[in-house]
Amino acid sequence: SSGRASEDDGENLKVRIEQQRYYLDHNINPSEPGAPTFVRGFVENGINLLLPLMMMIVAADIVSSEYSAGTIKVLLTRKVMRWRILLSKYLALTLSVSLIITLFGLLSTLISGVVFGFQGWTAPVLTGFSVSNGLLDASGVHTLPQWQFIIMELGLAWFVSLIVATITFMLSVLFRSTAAVMGVMLACLIAGTILSAMVESWESAKYLFMVNLQLIGYLEEAAPPVEGMSLGFSLLVLLVWGASALAVAFITFTKRDVY
Repeated sequence: SSGRASEDDGENLKVRIEQQRYYLDHNINPSEPGAPTFVRGFVENGINLLLPLMMMIVAADIVSSEYSAGTIKVLLTRKVMRWRILLSKYLALTLSVSLIITLFGLLSTLISGVVFGFQGWTAPVLTGFSVSNGLLDASGVHTLPQWQFIIMELGLAWFVSLIVATITFMLSVLFRSTAAVMGVMLACLIAGTILSAMVESWESAKYLFMVNLQLIGYLEEAAPPVEGMSLGFSLLVLLVWGASALAVAFITFTKRDVY
């Protein structure tokens, strides 16, 4: 009822209240004490900025450093087709992303387990909430054990990280300066954090990759950031961005004159 809150904020708050009441009615604690709850929250918050920043650092100089160091000329004198050289770098990047996500999950589990204890892996988590005509729709809600939900989160985090790494990979091919690559990606990620709070008033922003990084939010939250957005929509937008970035990277690398 506050005059400082917009109508959309009020509607979203009503949905969240109904969602929390559903947890109470079914005697489920969404913040069950223990390491799993910490890991779940850590991945959920890290997917928006922390993990993308880590991937940016890994991918920023994977090609651009070859130009700045002058080793690209030596590399391309080998009797190997250019697309094979770039593919080997991209496969190495994919393996690095997978390793980082695995270590991210393991270390957060071990450290939080020492502090909070390792109990709660089988605690129930509710997912499948939706909004229909401004009201909470719980008809599709089902429970998952917390360990399974965390694996789902890490899978989505891996996908987001790979897309961000792929876009950074493209910039590393386009720009010969690693600093320029990192600057552009950092600006995009920060802009995405700002736009996420303004996306309701600028609906076309939902097609930007940085606005679709919060995939985990679709698993727990009922209301999407913008009407029409869903987990499938965000996955498709990110997939198109990743495929386009990869195509631009390979076309540019195979046709550019390094001299």
